[in-house]
Parts: sequence; C-alpha cells; structure tokens
Amino acid sequence: MAIVAFCLSTAALHAKTPLEFLREASKPQFRDGHTLPPLTRRGWTLPFEVRVELAEHWGYALEFGEAHPAAVAQLDDPDSLPSRICALAASNPARYRLFVLLHRPFYDKRFLEGLPPETWCYDAEGRKFWSPEAPDEVFERAARIVIEPLKKILARSPIAVILNGGEYALTVYGFAAKAWERDERVTKAKGDRSWFDYLSERKAHQELIIAHAVRKAVPGALYIYYHTEATHRNRYPTWWHWSYDYRRLRLVSDLPSSSIYSLHFNSGFTGDNDMLTQALNAVAQQIECGDPLSYNWVNAGWERKELGERAFADLALYMGYLKCYYTAGMIGGIAGYFAYPKGGFNGDVGHQPPHWLQQMMVLSYVHALFSHLEDFLRDGTLLPGPNRHRWSKDLPAYEFPTEEPNLRVLVRKHRRRQEWLITAWAADGKERKASVSIPGLGRVEVLARPCGSVYRAILQDGRPRWTQVDERVVYPVEGHR
Repeated sequence: MAIVAFCLSTAALHAKTPLEFLREASKPQFRDGHTLPPLTRRGWTLPFEVRVELAEHWGYALEFGEAHPAAVAQLDDPDSLPSRICALAASNPARYRLFVLLHRPFYDKRFLEGLPPETWCYDAEGRKFWSPEAPDEVFERAARIVIEPLKKILARSPIAVILNGGEYALTVYGFAAKAWERDERVTKAKGDRSWFDYLSERKAHQELIIAHAVRKAVPGALYIYYHTEATHRNRYPTWWHWSYDYRRLRLVSDLPSSSIYSLHFNSGFTGDNDMLTQALNAVAQQIECGDPLSYNWVNAGWERKELGERAFADLALYMGYLKCYYTAGMIGGIAGYFAYPKGGFNGDVGHQPPHWLQQMMVLSYVHALFSHLEDFLRDGTLLPGPNRHRWSKDLPAYEFPTEEPNLRVLVRKHRRRQEWLITAWAADGKERKASVSIPGLGRVEVLARPCGSVYRAILQDGRPRWTQVDERVVYPVEGHR
C-alpha cells in the first residue's frame, strides 16, 4: 500500500484563495469505512465554502463555530450561516459531521458579576482569584447556560464533536498560590494533601459538572476538553506548579487531549525540550492509566514577531512528527492557529497556500495514512522500548533508541497478529538509516526521513521483513518550507 500525498503547481499567474488551493490539490485518500474521529480546528471561523471543502475531502468535521447564544439565535433565519451549516449537516450527517466550540460563559462579565462571594479568593494586594472551593452551583449555572445552545443546534442536526477550549475558572498553583495559601477555607479543605493533588481533584470536580451536563444533553458526541496535559511531567522540579494531575483530569475529556505547539514551551523538533519527548511523556502516563488513544491539539507555528520566520515549522518535519504521534496512539486532533492572518482567512494569499492552511493539509494527509492503519491503533500496543523516559523515569520511554538522538523510532505490535508497525523519523532533517532491535521481530534497518517513514513488518521464515507504506510522499507545495 502506498499513500500518495500531493504536489501543487506554483505556476499560476494570479493569487489564489484557500478554497482554490484546496480544490486544486490532490485529495487525501481515506480508507472506506474507517472509524477514526473527524479532525477539527481551533481559530477564527473559516468561510462557508472552505468549511464544506474540508468536510467533503479532507477528513475534517463541518465547522459550526462557537455555540454562542447569539449565533444560535440566527438558526431561525434559513439564510443565516449557522442555519445553512446545520441544514447541510442534517442533509448527510455521515458526510458532514458537525463540530461546535462550547460557549464559555466564564468570559461573560454579567455571568461573573452574579456569582456568590465564596467563588473568590484574594491575595494580599486584593487581587481576585477563583477559589478551589467555589460552590458547585457556579458550575451548575454555567452548565445550564452552555447546554441550551447545544440543544437548539441538536434540534436542527446531529453534533459529532464538541470542543471545550477550557482556560477558565480555577487555575494552577503557579498563578494563584499566594491567594489560596492565605484563605482559611481553602487550607482547611486541602488538609494534609499536596497542593498538586488537591487542586487537581478540585479542577476535575468542577469540570465534571459541565462535562456530565454536556454529555447528557448531546449523547454520542465526542467531548474534548483543553487540556488533560501531562507533557511537562517531571521535566523540572516545579513543573507541577503549572499543571494538573492527568489521573484526576482524565475523565473530563472523552479522550486524552494534550497541547503541543511548535516553539511554544518547547525547543521544536530537536533539542533538550523537544515536542516528541513531550508527547511521549503524556502518552506514557495515559497508557499507565489505561488510555492508549488520544485526540490532541497540534500546531506547526503562527505569526510571532520575536521569532520571525523561525515561528513557522518545517512542514516536512511536522509531517514526520505527526506520524510519530499517530504511531503513539493519536487518532485525530485539533489544528490550532493563534494569530489572525494578514488579509484574513478568505483573502487572496498569493501563489502558495498560507502556512496555516498547509498545516491543516499535512494533518489531513497523516490522518488519511493512518485510516489505512487503524487496526494497529485500535488493536495494537505501543511497545515501551528498553529505556525509561528522559524525564519521567518511573515510566517507559515508548521509543527505541538509535545511535543518534535525532533519529526517533516508535513501534506498535498488533495484538492479534505477528505484525509490527514501525515509524522512523529524522527529526533534524537529515535523511539516513536507523537500526533498532525489536522484541519478537529482531533487528531491522529502516530509512528515517524528515517527513517520517512508516513500515509494516512481519516474520517470514524466522526473519524480519518490512514494507514501507508511505514511500510516495511530497508536500503541500514545491519548495516546501
């Protein structure tokens, strides 16, 4: 099997829109009948035609946008954008799987002003912070607010995915410790527990009130919360100041959901704080808790003046990184973008697709590749490798060491067949061979490429034999970044 990616001509004489680039590109080839969840995105809302194109040909769910009361109020107008989106989803729910961003009333000043005084703690300067002991009624009230728009959308069309962007209410120890430590109600409730365990338990308790309400209102939808994070676990002594315990938060999201963005609290694809090491740090704890599959927030860069062109990751390397992440159990994800593009998402963009669009296309191609390998994800096991994780030494590394730190090799073993899935990635961009010894299979030597190389391997006459499944791969444009 060969998954064929695409190459876009740059010979056009006029500037093109994202819609034109998508329509002209070779489409990713998904396996008929696969059950991987659809891809989604987080950013400014795209034009209607682009949303439809992504849903029809690129493996993305159909984007509704935020389920805000104001947007839902437009459903009574058949010509409105929300109404058109829901009508399309209702016409063919299997083809147009709808996803919505959960409304977050915690950003509404009127909602905040009506909360009881027990919601807050104060530091010595009088600054206000959410209390870990905020009454349940606060979150019950928020739950009622967020499910009303969902019910109105659901009356028009099925909902496949609900994304909760989080980042509200109770925060982490590093932001509010001084306020909590001087609040007698909080310190009494904490007791002898560590702050990490106490805050993680309280965050999970509060978020589960909303999660349970959403699941009850929209049964069957995939509910993904931002984020269940464990990527920085044990990386430095005070890592817990900025995180919660995955073991507590795991029930808040239907699937584990980590966020790793290029050069955002990491050193990129290589270095001492690289993205794949972060991903495997989270994966290791998720597997320990019995959660081998994940749906993650991913990004290959956005406009940041302080980084210049470095802000945008090499898309070949991004593809290789994603192949490794999928091999580790990722079954879908959210394409994030965090700066509004010059000219907007609907403007003419020149002779090459903008980077934000290329990121989405690369994610789609990797998603399509693994739709053909889905049984390795759902009925396979990520092999731990011989070493401990670089930071979390109580857990396996979940990769196989090579002689070079930037040659990364991950392996899955099928649970019902004597068959292995091997992914080799040259994270530094230098294509070369990688040799590893795999339990039950033996030593194999595979080609590690910047874009990653994926192999299926078997034992034949007692010797390992392997076949590359993604040999023919090019990138979104000629002369790709």
